[in-house]
Amino acid sequence: PRFRVETDRISVRVVGGKGARVRLIPDGYPIGQGNIFPQSNLNSDAPTWVRLDTAYRKGSTAYLEFATADDVTSRDRSPSGPGGRSWFGVMEVVFHDAGANPESPAPAAAWWDARQAPSDLRSWGDRLRSRLHAAVAAWRTGSLSAAEQGFLDSFLRAGLLPTTTNAVPAATPLLAEYRRLEDAIPVPRRVPGVVEADAADSPLYSRGDPKKPLRSVRRGYLRLVSAQPYRTADSGRLQLAEDLVRPTNPLTARVMANRLWYHVFGRGLVGTLDNFGRLGDVPTHPELLDHLAGRLVAQGWSTKAMLRELMLTRAFGLSSDVPAGVAEVDPGNTLLTHARVRRLEAEPVRDGLLFLGRHLDLRAGGPGDDALAEPSRQRRRSLYLTVRRNFLNPFLETFDQPRPFTTLGKRDVTNVPGQSLALLNDPFVLAQAAGWAAAVCGDGATPSTDDARVGRFFAEGLGRPATARETESSRAYLADLRRLHAETSVGRAEKEVETAVWRDFAQSVFNLKEFLYLR
Repeated sequence: PRFRVETDRISVRVVGGKGARVRLIPDGYPIGQGNIFPQSNLNSDAPTWVRLDTAYRKGSTAYLEFATADDVTSRDRSPSGPGGRSWFGVMEVVFHDAGANPESPAPAAAWWDARQAPSDLRSWGDRLRSRLHAAVAAWRTGSLSAAEQGFLDSFLRAGLLPTTTNAVPAATPLLAEYRRLEDAIPVPRRVPGVVEADAADSPLYSRGDPKKPLRSVRRGYLRLVSAQPYRTADSGRLQLAEDLVRPTNPLTARVMANRLWYHVFGRGLVGTLDNFGRLGDVPTHPELLDHLAGRLVAQGWSTKAMLRELMLTRAFGLSSDVPAGVAEVDPGNTLLTHARVRRLEAEPVRDGLLFLGRHLDLRAGGPGDDALAEPSRQRRRSLYLTVRRNFLNPFLETFDQPRPFTTLGKRDVTNVPGQSLALLNDPFVLAQAAGWAAAVCGDGATPSTDDARVGRFFAEGLGRPATARETESSRAYLADLRRLHAETSVGRAEKEVETAVWRDFAQSVFNLKEFLYLR
């Protein structure tokens, strides 16, 4: 259940082990990574108090999350890892402002009535035996009280009851069968999901300040479209989802169709992908946008079907060469007379470098490369690079990979000096150039003539053969490189000089605009 945090601390009397955890989830927002919420690991099989300092969260609406190691919503899991046996039990929750935890109760002493104390040792023994038998019987029937539990637990921890197979040989086959059945229980596969819990309307916050709630706002759709609140006791998520994809709602389908068009053609029919409002761009082809939105809904919202349909159009197959006279009539190419020249996104640039450098790991699926690892160890496709907000890939950032701080419908496309400097000086680029040169010009590689090697570099890097003029210019460039490296590498073997020459040539192909732009 949710509650309003009004005290400085919350103490919880619990038992638990192997990575079980309790933490405070304020405002219904269980962050998946990091320890910024008050929390505590449960690693004691004896009843103990854990304290959560909640002074900073005062005024929030929150709930306590108790979870085993595999069910915690944060990613910093316990050493037991996925599949580990984990458990917890909750006895008491106390909200308070004191600096210390509440005093632990003494159930064993409370169960023992001092007013009925026996008068001699034999009577004491009989009373203990009777009490123990009663506690064990209650445990077997599932009716053990808290006092009986504490009484029985104190004897177990003191080693006064037989708990080993040596002490109770008859329990050996029963214990073995229990362990066999326990090991046969499959560890369930966890899948994140959303469940309906105790729903509540959210307040309107003064100037967005979460500590200044105003009146409560009923759950509903956009007030501009419908002022009727949702008549449901649940969260309203289902009703919102239904309203978003309702066939009579043209907004969602238009936005989705426009974004698919943008990814295929480089510009949306509405240029402002994130703004269809009064301050956004007017659609260049409003009837086409409505047609595509209707097709998207009719095809069951299938993005694959829509992308296939767009890529089979005549417009997608057009050349990027500008027809004669079009530049004066339609300088913005809003009439789709030719294809747009587009710079590759950051991820294809990096993947292309790795592929040509013969370092690309093409494995599909599985965990991604660690963002904190050395660049030379990050060889998987950019799709499989882990993203850490505080440790972003500098090369991808240079080529406008968005920072994962907010949603972004359209990436920035810049042409800044930092990109050229990265292609000239980044150790990652130099390593790929060396790998590419070794593959094309190394021992046993074919072809062996300069012109043939130049042709292979152009074919692999640019997807086309080198022209006669490019081949001639490359000969002169290679002669300059050989002269330069011979002057600056006195005493080095000829083979080392050739390796450096072709590495520089491979890097020069990386720096051609045609390598970065899609025509």
